[in-house]
Amino acid sequence: MSTINNSQPTPRIAILIEEGFEDSEFKVPYTALQQAGAKVSVLGSGMNQAYHGKQGKVSIQPDGTTTEARAQNFDAVIIPGGGAPDKMRTNPNTIAFVQEAAALGKLIAAVCHGPQVLIEADLLRGRRATGFISIRKDMENAGATYIDEAVTTDGNLICSRQPGDLAIFTTAIFSRLNLSIPDQSLPDRNDSSAEWWQLAEAWGGSTRQEIINGLNQAMAGERYSQEAFKHYAEIITDSATRLLLLEIWEEKVSHIELLESRLRTLGEQLFLPAMAEGVFASFMNALPSTNDMAILRQALGDIQTGVIDCFELQVQFTDPVSTMIFSSIERDLAKAERRLARLYQERIGLNEPSPAQPTTPVGIV
Repeated sequence: MSTINNSQPTPRIAILIEEGFEDSEFKVPYTALQQAGAKVSVLGSGMNQAYHGKQGKVSIQPDGTTTEARAQNFDAVIIPGGGAPDKMRTNPNTIAFVQEAAALGKLIAAVCHGPQVLIEADLLRGRRATGFISIRKDMENAGATYIDEAVTTDGNLICSRQPGDLAIFTTAIFSRLNLSIPDQSLPDRNDSSAEWWQLAEAWGGSTRQEIINGLNQAMAGERYSQEAFKHYAEIITDSATRLLLLEIWEEKVSHIELLESRLRTLGEQLFLPAMAEGVFASFMNALPSTNDMAILRQALGDIQTGVIDCFELQVQFTDPVSTMIFSSIERDLAKAERRLARLYQERIGLNEPSPAQPTTPVGIV
């Protein structure tokens, strides 16, 4: 890959924004492209307004709008995710701009919810693509073959799923546009051993400490709920429920091992069990009942809290390895939730169910 020089025209890139874009999905490619010397133009739907990121970390006024911009003047169009693409797809000027760029063979790169714009522009039919898991069915209904991978390429189309993929996504854009950054080597996008989080951090993504904080948050939750589920299994009288609770407890042991391994790789001291034990001691004092239905309801509530918290962690960080761990834990918890719910329904029969009562404190997975 060669750097930009006098014999190579400077690539011109359009990044589309609307209110509520995902901060990192704008900032990482924007910063990287600027470092590579590309000319980056930010295009919105209105000139005289500032657009704010979903997380409140980025605020930017566009260089122009999709109304007066001409797709022929750009080499690539990048569409960040967040809540912005749902607004972009309602703007006929934005859709026409993207359609024109695609028709001219320009590179179109969309991440997370960005493919919603491609759906509206009818650009996914017969294409291999990816995007955030919540729009998978929408993409398939639009004619795409959805691929659950960090990045997909099909002709002039590049797509990624979430913030954890951003360094790989941006590297794929660099490769297609023959871009590089002086004194910075870029791994092959298929290199799973690369320290992608460091590259993302250099481009304005999650810092090492932010990633560590997220891992420790998940660790606190898993250590707490490990103790809780062990206790539930010890005091419950129903043997089938006890076996399920022990299976969930064993899964949490493997979750803790994954989190500990990642923390070691990042050079961090392991989370002190005493912190989770202190929370668990408070839980024991507050445990209102020891009958089987109350225990089952509390266990279900704990699992539901964990599912939500892990899903939120999964979309926060620009580290693909930690993102994969959070995603794996979230999938395990979601399966456990369904199994607990079926057991709860069987036990309660036709009686009116009571709401699940989580014992997990706010902020603990």
